Amino acid sequence: MPPGGLCGRMTGQYYDGMEPETLLKLRFLSDLTPGPEGLPLFLLTEIQEGDPPRYRSRIALFDGALRLLTQEEARRPRYRAPFLYFLRRVGEREELFRLDLRGGEAERLTETAGVLDYALGPGGGVAFLALKEAPRPGGPRRFQGWPFKFDGRGLLPEGNVALYALEEGKVRLLLDRYPPPKEMVYAPEGLYLVMPEDARAQAEGRDTLFLLREGRLEKVYGGVGPIFALEWSPEGLFFLGHAFERGGGTEARLYHLRGGEARVLLEGSLQNSLNSDLRYGQHPQGPRWGEDGVYVVRTEAGRARLYRVGLDGKAEALTEEGSVLAFALTERGLFLLKEDFTHPARLEGPLGTFDPNAGVLDLAEPLYTEWTSPEGHKVPGWVLLPEGEGPHPVILYIHGGPHTAFGAAPMLELQLFRRAGYAVAFSNPRGSTGYGQDFALLEGEWGERDERDLMGFLDHVLAHFPLDPKRVGVAGGSYGGYMTNWLTARYPERFKAAVTDRSICNWLSFFGASDIGPRFTYLELKAKPWERSEVLWEKSPLRLVHRVRTPTLVVHSEEDHRCPIDQGETWYTALFHLGVKTAFFRVPEEGHELSRSGRPDRRLARLRAYLDWWRENL
Repeated sequence: MPPGGLCGRMTGQYYDGMEPETLLKLRFLSDLTPGPEGLPLFLLTEIQEGDPPRYRSRIALFDGALRLLTQEEARRPRYRAPFLYFLRRVGEREELFRLDLRGGEAERLTETAGVLDYALGPGGGVAFLALKEAPRPGGPRRFQGWPFKFDGRGLLPEGNVALYALEEGKVRLLLDRYPPPKEMVYAPEGLYLVMPEDARAQAEGRDTLFLLREGRLEKVYGGVGPIFALEWSPEGLFFLGHAFERGGGTEARLYHLRGGEARVLLEGSLQNSLNSDLRYGQHPQGPRWGEDGVYVVRTEAGRARLYRVGLDGKAEALTEEGSVLAFALTERGLFLLKEDFTHPARLEGPLGTFDPNAGVLDLAEPLYTEWTSPEGHKVPGWVLLPEGEGPHPVILYIHGGPHTAFGAAPMLELQLFRRAGYAVAFSNPRGSTGYGQDFALLEGEWGERDERDLMGFLDHVLAHFPLDPKRVGVAGGSYGGYMTNWLTARYPERFKAAVTDRSICNWLSFFGASDIGPRFTYLELKAKPWERSEVLWEKSPLRLVHRVRTPTLVVHSEEDHRCPIDQGETWYTALFHLGVKTAFFRVPEEGHELSRSGRPDRRLARLRAYLDWWRENL
C-alpha cells in the first residue's frame, strides 16, 4: 500500500456490473475559456495508473476533434493571441508559463516562491499574486488574523502574499498588504481588486472592490458582504455578491457597476450549486459579457440554466434541459460544458459535441417525485430504483451545504448504491437552493424545517415506491452528515444503518476549529459560544447521542478543515462507549473534498467502505 494509505477493509467484487473502479476510466472537462480562432480551450483531466493513481490535467482545444496543446500538466489556462498562458508545477510550487501557439516550447515567465493566481492585462502585461517567501516546512507559524487555515490549502500564508506586475520581461511590486487580493480583473482605468478592507472585514466575510490606478488604491464599492466573479466590459464592471441580508442562505445577485453606482440586474441562486462527484477543476459560470448582454448561470428547480441578461434587467433563459457547468463566448458562438443525471460534463457548441466518457458510463435516470407538506410547500426529489420488483432496501441520502441542491448532475456514489441493490431516495428540503430565497433559509432552524421535509419525503417514497420500510438506511456528507447524526438520534428505531461523512456533531467545538466556524455558525444559528450558547448545544446532535441505536459508519478525513476531524472522532467515541455498533473510517492527507477530488485510490476505498457497511447492516 502506498504512503498515506487507508484504514479500512476492502472486499472483492459484489456489484452488479459497475464498480467503484469505474471512476478510474473517466475523463473530466474544466476551465473552459475562449481560445485561438474562437475555438474552445479547456483542461482535460485523466486519472493515470500508478501506485498511487493520480490526476493529470492537460490543455486541449476542440475544432471538431480533440487537440492536445500540452503534454505536461497545466492549470488555469488563458489565451491572449498568440500566447497560451498557464500555471505549471515546478517542484513544490507553481509558476506562470507562456506557450507561443505558432511554434516553440513553453517559456517560464516567473521565478517566485509560488504563483497563486494571475490576470492578463493590456499591452502584454500580466498581474500575478505570489508568495513572497517559501514557507519553511515544520517551522512554527504566527498568526494575527482569521481565518488562519483553509480546507484544501492548510495553514494560510498570512502576510506572505503580494501582487506583482510582469511587463516586458520585468517584474515590479504592485501591492503588498494584508489581507491580500482575492480576485482581480484589468480595465482601461486600472486593475480592479477584490479584498477585505482589513483583518476584521476578512473575518466577517465582507469584501470591498478597489481600483489600483497609477500606484494608488481607490475604494469603489462594498464592505458589506462577499464580492466575486468579476467581469469587465465596455459597459462597466459586472460581479456577483450580496450583503448577508438573509443570513447564510442569502442568494447572490448580479450587479452592474458604472459611474460609481452598483445596480442589481438579476437575483436568484446564481451559479451552479448542484451536487456531483464527477467533476474536476474549475468551472467559470459567469458573469461573462457579450455584445447582446451579460451571461450567467442560475440554479433553478434542480437544473442549472444559462441566462442572458440585458442592461435593463430583462433575462432570457438560453438552456432548458440538463445543467450548464461552464460556458465560453467566442466569435464562433456559445460553447457549453453540460451535464445531467446520467452524463458528466460534455462540450457542446457550434462545432458539435465532445463527450470524453462516451461508452464508459451506464447511469440510470432517477424517477422524479415530490411531497406536499402540511404547511403547503412542495419538497422535490428523486428515487433511483435497482433492478427487480422489490420491495427494495432504501437509503435516504442527504446533500451537503445546506445551501446546495440535488438535480441534473451525476452522482456516481448513488449509482453504485443502486447497482449494489439499494434504492436511493434524495431530495431538496428547505435550505436547498434553486427554489427561491425563502425556501433556502434555515436561519436558526437546523434540525426543524429540514427534518420535517426529509422525514415527510421519506414517508412519501415508502408509500409510493416498492421499498422495504424495515430496511431504511440514511447517509450524507457535511450538512448531510450533520442531518444523519441528527436523524439517527431523533428517530432511534427508524433506520437500520447509517453512514455519517465529514459531519458536524458539536457546534461549540466546530465554532473554533472550522475554517469557517465563527462566521458560518453565527449566520446559520445566530449564536456564539459566549452569546446564546444554549442554542449551539440544543442544535448539536451530540446532545442526543445517547438515543442512537443505528449501526453507524463514521467517515472523516484527517485534514478536513471545514468540518474538522474532531467532529467524527467525537461522534464515533460516543457511539462506541454507548455500545452502539460503529466503525471509524479515517482517511489521511485528505480534506473536505475527498469524495469529489481526493486521491483516486482513497476515493475508491471510501466508496467500498460505504458498500461494505450497507451489505453488512442493511
